[in-house]
Amino acid sequence: MIKTLFSLLLFVPLVTSSLHAGIFDALFGGTDKKSDVRVTQSPKPAEEENSATSASEKRSEPIVEEEVISADAYIDSSDENDEKIFENETVTPPDEQAIAPEEGERFSPEEAVPQPQSDPFIKVKNILLSYTSKPEKIYIGQHIEVGVKAIIPKTDVTAIETTFLKGNAYRVFNPENPWKQTGPNSYENSFTLKLTDKDARLPNIKVTNQTADGSIQSEILKPFEAKIVALRQDELFCHVIADDLQVQNHQERPYDEQSNIVVMEINATGGNLEDFQIPYASREGIDDLQISDKDQKIYYFAVIPNIRKEFRFKYFNPHSKRYEVVSFAIKPIDTTISTHTELNPQKNKYYLYKIIILIGMALLFVLLFIIYRKYLLLAAAALFIVSLAFMQIPVRKGELPAGTALRILPISNSTVFFRTTKPLEVDLLLKKKRYSKVLLPNQKIGWVKNEAIR
Repeated sequence: MIKTLFSLLLFVPLVTSSLHAGIFDALFGGTDKKSDVRVTQSPKPAEEENSATSASEKRSEPIVEEEVISADAYIDSSDENDEKIFENETVTPPDEQAIAPEEGERFSPEEAVPQPQSDPFIKVKNILLSYTSKPEKIYIGQHIEVGVKAIIPKTDVTAIETTFLKGNAYRVFNPENPWKQTGPNSYENSFTLKLTDKDARLPNIKVTNQTADGSIQSEILKPFEAKIVALRQDELFCHVIADDLQVQNHQERPYDEQSNIVVMEINATGGNLEDFQIPYASREGIDDLQISDKDQKIYYFAVIPNIRKEFRFKYFNPHSKRYEVVSFAIKPIDTTISTHTELNPQKNKYYLYKIIILIGMALLFVLLFIIYRKYLLLAAAALFIVSLAFMQIPVRKGELPAGTALRILPISNSTVFFRTTKPLEVDLLLKKKRYSKVLLPNQKIGWVKNEAIR
């Protein structure tokens, strides 16, 4: 009977473990001009697998160099044990007799052994730190998300601060990201980091908390172990590592006799668009960088030789471990006012058709009003007449003083492509908040600050 019970006790955990594994597997499994932009995968694999291959198989040329960052082990705590970590935790005051018994008291040798939880020389940590998420592999230049968890036994925490210590060749994008309380004594945070060199080292993370009585405690979380991966540079690599990258809009126009200027709106997910650059551009820049969580957007310009008929670059996808190729045809447009039909309505090839339609609709509703005597019809006719009159309003004029900077885009850090050397009379084409689009006497178009216009 005893043997049978003992066998059952051994069998139950095995069955339970198998059931749990089956449930886990069942739940989570085993494992403007935009239409002409093409995205294709580079045929060559971006990273060599470490697994062995047979003699008949060809090994592709590795394009990465890997280096392991060493780190001390760290304490990891699960959510279900958060409330139990500090339960029944006591420290014997130093004035109590915790080692020697009182005189006259009898006890056995076993009772004389001090218990760990009452030993006054055991140091209790004020903050228990662990990683909730961390990558096993880090590409140089890649944005990585590092999750940190802090368990603080105090209930009157008023502030938590984070400091990054030591390390080398790294950047933290949100070092002051606020901590979020996820339980009675637990707090979590997420930081975005980037390593900038193959000799980079991850930093220590120091967490300091302050309580209502003014006391301050701090602990340091050692860096985790990860591989630093240096990509072998491709001649078309734009230095961006992203989960996804899209060219939303692009426009090309002549810059000078030998060059064209290309302006693009680029969106990326989980990428480092701040590093975007093209190797064959004689001049380039990022006019604006917008970040929203993992999504980024930039306005980028590049001056390239006009003999190039295609704009082509590659970015690296860490999931597919391949270079993705993005390309579109370069079709420069004239920047004179005659080509900006939306800004020069009287030279628009559809201008005459619009005039005829507006006049026809106005006459039609006037005729209907005469027949039916409905004032609503007369109001509709008046609306078409007002639209017709609005189209005849001439372009406003303004004057720019000497030294006025003309920008490619209506933003403060946009590239200045022209600066006036004398006062110039210009046509005011469009106004947006702090900037106005103007037409120069030489038929060039650019953006100037509103306060520069007289």
